Amino acid sequence: MQESSLNKFQNLHQHEIFAQTRVPPETPFFVRLDGWKFRKLSENLKTEKPFDEKFAKCMVSSGKILYRKGFSPALIYVASDELNILFLNKAPFCGRIEKINSVLAGLISSTFTLKLKKYFKKNAAVSFDSRIVALTSQEKVIEYLAWRQTDTWRNHNNAYAYWILNKMGYKPKEVSKKLKGLKTKEIHEIVFRQGINLAKTPLWQRRGILVYKKPSTKKTEKCLILRWKIKENWNLPLFTKSDGINLIKQIINWTKRKEENSCQRAK
Repeated sequence: MQESSLNKFQNLHQHEIFAQTRVPPETPFFVRLDGWKFRKLSENLKTEKPFDEKFAKCMVSSGKILYRKGFSPALIYVASDELNILFLNKAPFCGRIEKINSVLAGLISSTFTLKLKKYFKKNAAVSFDSRIVALTSQEKVIEYLAWRQTDTWRNHNNAYAYWILNKMGYKPKEVSKKLKGLKTKEIHEIVFRQGINLAKTPLWQRRGILVYKKPSTKKTEKCLILRWKIKENWNLPLFTKSDGINLIKQIINWTKRKEENSCQRAK
């Protein structure tokens, strides 16, 4: 009887809808995670405007969980409600896109929920959506990060302008209408007249935050021990300038070195 029931249901797996799409081998790619309805979330949390450092810490801490759960991203670029997670040669789950998107989005969402409880003392249901951005070279990786950092700068300016105009008594629709089509210089002037220089705000607000593993050595009586520590960089250079480009290249080289060491130990 039991065997008959099993035979009855054994073909139901054919109704599952999934794709076998994979990231091509040895292709660098970003997993980009965006918070879902985070504007409403920030209102419910009563976060500090226009930027809340505790909220940023929640984002950074959520990204760091990936290292502790056995994933090996080269770096994580954090800006606003966005996490950009770079993988080089080692793609999780053999590159299966549906698996990467679902697991990472679920892990970050659950971790962020717990971090909100820690930093804001409030419970909230949180969700991130996820997508894969496949790239072809190290140069494209740098271009992608420069693009996201440029977008961070734009969002930073708009956030301050929105906050200033709102404090001046303008309603949300009026603010949106007033800011529509304005150039960066014009937005700067609006904010500067209220005593804020957008070029002097905290760097993490303007340029985002990087999380990555950095090598360090510890000397013992017999040898030097190589260790990898998770680092948070809240004072980033511009990724369009030489020091920013060199930082990204250095992190990528560290990651390749770590992967090579892992392969050698496995042999």
